[in-house]
Amino acid sequence: MYISYETIGNLPFFNKFKDKFYDLKVRQNLEYIAKNYKKVQKRLQQKSKKGPLRVVFYVYDDTKWKCQSLYDLLDEDKSFEVEILVTKNAAKNKDNPSYQTIEDVKKTYEFFANKKMNVKYAYDIKKKRFIPFKKFKPDIIIYQHPWYVETSQGPVVCSKFALTYYVPYYFPTTTAPHDYHLRFHLYIEKYCVFDEITKKLYVKKMKNHGKNVIVTGQPSFDYFHNNIRQEKEFIIYAPHWSICKKSVAYGTFEWNGKFLLDYAKKHPQQKWVFKPHPLLFKALIDNNIMSKQEAKNYFNEWDKIGLKFESGDYFDLFLRSKMMITDCSTFLGEYFLTENPLIHLISKDATPFNETVNQVIENYYKATNIEELSKLLEQLPENDIMKTKRINAVNNLGFKNINASQNILNDIKSTLDIHSS
Repeated sequence: MYISYETIGNLPFFNKFKDKFYDLKVRQNLEYIAKNYKKVQKRLQQKSKKGPLRVVFYVYDDTKWKCQSLYDLLDEDKSFEVEILVTKNAAKNKDNPSYQTIEDVKKTYEFFANKKMNVKYAYDIKKKRFIPFKKFKPDIIIYQHPWYVETSQGPVVCSKFALTYYVPYYFPTTTAPHDYHLRFHLYIEKYCVFDEITKKLYVKKMKNHGKNVIVTGQPSFDYFHNNIRQEKEFIIYAPHWSICKKSVAYGTFEWNGKFLLDYAKKHPQQKWVFKPHPLLFKALIDNNIMSKQEAKNYFNEWDKIGLKFESGDYFDLFLRSKMMITDCSTFLGEYFLTENPLIHLISKDATPFNETVNQVIENYYKATNIEELSKLLEQLPENDIMKTKRINAVNNLGFKNINASQNILNDIKSTLDIHSS
């Protein structure tokens, strides 16, 4: 039996026994999912012998679309029909940095439509309500986001009719609970992680001992394996949004944001790209670092001297760049594949990194203040003394030649006993 939050929340004595009810809900839902999984697996095994299976991607933010290689691989395989379902996340508070508007939903839809991909709305724009995934008759659902997933589109309800995979849009960089301790992580049937180090951590930390975790690699890395290195043109400045100590606190914008804009203005011979995290603008305002007008002015200044890049389709930009300056944790892993120099902007309040990322950042330049950053900018990207060490590390750490999308496809076929393609 599936127990909804709404049912529990309406009980008059709920607050007194809230934790116990949540534990009961989780146990009941896990039993429900396990029972459904066996039935769905058997049904899909039979269906796959008669025709293609329907695979859908759950997406609510185009800037975090990281599964293009997986989509393309599935789309080429005759065993599958693939589609993007664009929805809205379920954040209700307008003060929440993740809150979305109808315009956000339309923007994400247009992103895929412009790429001529198979895309549908899973949110009714006119009626302002979520469309249950059941109506789309998916056989396999691939999630990229674990947060603010509406119930009728979530893994518990959908376990009744579909096999669910979670392929994180970001490269997990910490040992913090948000990567393994959400109910979503337990409810998903296949949780795809980058490497054995990550799996070992989750086996130790997760309540289910990581029994749904599989090692596949990161689909966002596939682009760097499949594309030729291009002419190096840009220096990318990519600030993270987490400038509040209550968050992962990677953000360092307060001490380098204005400095780097001024530096770029003084060095017009360089081509600059401003690649802010999608939540940075709002975070600057919410944390009283800038007024709304000041933030607008700051972003507009980058438009005047270079390229402001806010799309999720940024891997080609990475390959065309000569260096990155960032405090964004996911980029530490993704940019590693370019073999270009990176200046890692360090926050003293940052959440500690996991073992894999610690091995990566040993091969980057580090700046904790303006003085250190200035010296590095005088040296780089021309005098890249860590280049050989970094290239060797890319190979030694196993970042190259991992075809994550193929690994995920192989797991789907193995799970469902699919032999044709």
